[in-house]
Amino acid sequence: MDINDWRAKIDGLTDELIALLNKRASYAEEIGKIKKRQGLPVFDASREQGVLDAVAEKARLAHESGAPLTPDSIKRIFGVIMEETRKVEE
Repeated sequence: MDINDWRAKIDGLTDELIALLNKRASYAEEIGKIKKRQGLPVFDASREQGVLDAVAEKARLAHESGAPLTPDSIKRIFGVIMEETRKVEE
């Protein structure tokens, strides 16, 4: 495969990531509605830390099996995802 083939594969994954991120955000939107009805705050520090810890552990196992992204990289990516998703919940 040449560079264009690899780029086409990346483009396909980008489309999948966008769809998954929007699906995740739509779930967060529903959670936001529930939080509003129950008078709960949008930001739940313990929940977010739990998600980040779980993601980092999964990323650590993947990295040990040869995945190129480090747990810290994955954790930062998910931090941004959750920050942006939180805006949808508001």
